[in-house]
Amino acid sequence: MAIDITKTSKRTAVSKSAYSDLDLLFQKHPQTGDVVIRTDADAIKRSVKNIILTNHYERPFKPNFGGSIRELLFELTTDRRVRKVKERLKNMLETFEPRITKVVIGLRGLNNNEVSVQVNYSIKNGVSNQNIDMTLTRAR
Repeated sequence: MAIDITKTSKRTAVSKSAYSDLDLLFQKHPQTGDVVIRTDADAIKRSVKNIILTNHYERPFKPNFGGSIRELLFELTTDRRVRKVKERLKNMLETFEPRITKVVIGLRGLNNNEVSVQVNYSIKNGVSNQNIDMTLTRAR
């Protein structure tokens, strides 16, 4: 006599996300009590933001990691330097975030003691046309 265990077993639906990262705020999940996990587009968005806002020599054992945009805020006086910063940020994102493609960087508001940074990208094997807008202010 054979027993069919597929009919008596409990089936659960497991959502499989392509990408997942820990939330860097280390917030506690209200139901499980574990650290909240960022998945897919949210995980990549957080990673892109961290790459741009990290300064060189800020990460141990990775001295060239990061966009170092804060150290360049006072140098954005000519079109040539603005193009160099855009190029530098694009190279950093393409190097340190392999999950994205088609990176386009935009900088605005260079004369008002702040810079608005727009990053447009597409996720590999995922959602296209993602964007991040952030404003960086010069500290005096």
